[in-house]
Amino acid sequence: MDIDVKKIGSSLNPMFVGLLFICFASLAAAEGIVVPEATEADIKVAAVVRPRHIQFGERARLDLTISGKTFINHIEAPRFNFLPAFLAVPLSSETTPRLESNKITVSMAWAYELIPQAVGDFTLSDIRFAYRGTPYFANPGSIRVSDSDTYMDPSTRGIHQIEAVVDTTTPYLNAPLTYTYRYLYTTVLPTRETPTPRLPNLSDFRVEPRATPPAQTEQLRGKTFWVEQHGRQLYPQKTGSVVIEPAELVLPFPDGPKTLKTKAIKLTVQPLPTADRPADFSGAIGEYQISAQLMQRSATVGNPLALSVRVSGRGNIETVTVPQLPPIPGVIVKGPNPSEASTATSRTYIYNLIASQSGVLRIPAIRYTYFHPSRAAYATTQTTPIPVSVRPSPNVAVAVETDNVSWLFWAILIGVLLAVFAGGRYLWSRTGFMLPRWGQRTAKTATKKSGQQRTQYAEPEPATAISEAREALAALSSEENITQPSLLSGGQDRNNEQAENATLFANALAQLIYQYLERTLNLSARDIQAVRAACTAAQVPEPVRDELVDLLTKCDYHRFAPVPLSTDERNGFTARAESILNSIETHQRTN
Repeated sequence: MDIDVKKIGSSLNPMFVGLLFICFASLAAAEGIVVPEATEADIKVAAVVRPRHIQFGERARLDLTISGKTFINHIEAPRFNFLPAFLAVPLSSETTPRLESNKITVSMAWAYELIPQAVGDFTLSDIRFAYRGTPYFANPGSIRVSDSDTYMDPSTRGIHQIEAVVDTTTPYLNAPLTYTYRYLYTTVLPTRETPTPRLPNLSDFRVEPRATPPAQTEQLRGKTFWVEQHGRQLYPQKTGSVVIEPAELVLPFPDGPKTLKTKAIKLTVQPLPTADRPADFSGAIGEYQISAQLMQRSATVGNPLALSVRVSGRGNIETVTVPQLPPIPGVIVKGPNPSEASTATSRTYIYNLIASQSGVLRIPAIRYTYFHPSRAAYATTQTTPIPVSVRPSPNVAVAVETDNVSWLFWAILIGVLLAVFAGGRYLWSRTGFMLPRWGQRTAKTATKKSGQQRTQYAEPEPATAISEAREALAALSSEENITQPSLLSGGQDRNNEQAENATLFANALAQLIYQYLERTLNLSARDIQAVRAACTAAQVPEPVRDELVDLLTKCDYHRFAPVPLSTDERNGFTARAESILNSIETHQRTN
């Protein structure tokens, strides 16, 4: 009689299994089937762990079995302890009776889930089985637990790893910090699809993307890694504790994707310090410079003069506010208006200045205060004062506001000047002299030259740095408001006005020279040390360089010391300046 015994399902009740054994034994006795006692040689045990390489946060499976070719009973549960490396959680157990070669045999299997408690390579200890008091041992081998940001491909042994770092964990509110995400790998994945990076949600920051550099190689832990990098510029929008969630990398595999994760990054965002905060601080955070320049070289009373002010540098450009101009006597300021010249690292503003009186207008230094995050301190930058010549308006009568002279005085003064001019003309005519008329003088001159040579007409000199410098020097020499003291001043007041005029003259002359050197020698800064360096780099002869430095030193002296300058002294300064600039121009052309 043939008996077909099928495998029984898992997790059978021990009582049911015992009844099954009795039935098998009875059936075997009836059919003459032998049920021998198990011997030590007939017992086999096994312990298998899979997979052998997992990430921290993943879980492995441990399968244990005990079986034999004979009927076995009195099977005890296996004993092992993998702590502190792994926590073992029972999943299921299974008892399987079967009939082999007229012999009843039974095998048992247990399944456990291994939860890693640490990262590293671990050799698991032996697992003890017991049957009828006799111990049997099986060793499951070793297992590697990688961090959640690392994966080793078992087919290629290639390492894949991601990391995320910031350049500071204690940034200031609205101050920039750099977030960098890197994917490092020793071999490419054996798949058609490429890994997909997933950056975290950065809702607590204002985010600016950064350029992605090409992949490069890097030596780490004795291995060559390819490195792909992604960066973001972050500006925290709130103070206190802020957490940047883990970044991820999805590795595509045929049997399903595998996800790597970086660690979360904890930040402590600091508020801006209140100690030593300047009164004019308006919220700019970063490292900035401010510059100003006029759109025209001269102005006319009543007409707007455009002043361009630029704030540039590194930092949170969104925090840059409009610079505030200091009061300029005799000038109405309108604007500013944003300029199209603004960029991602700068802001440019255009102010319209309307002068109400002619003369030399001095635009004072414009200050701008910002907070420097790396120094944790407030700093101030400022522009250089700019002198500008304002001409009287030929067609528009401008109301001049002064503190010391009323409009009635000016009316009386103009009347007196007209009367003096009329009386002088009358006396001139009474003495028998006649003023030559322009038409007659021109005709005589033309007649005198017509027989001698043909009239030569000089081509206008092109607008070069030296030609503009010469023109400015000529205008500076003929400027009446600088060279003439006020008719209303007397004694000490006249000396004070002369000293002020000397200061304006020296400042205008110095700025004129600096502007020429910037265009000719690429001067980097308007100071004497920069002038020495620029002259040395351009190989300007030493006597010319020393003369230039001496002249600029004297200009600085009169710019900051209230010392009057006579007309001859001013003319000497302009003559020296023209001679020096001509020498530099000649040197540049010959070299």
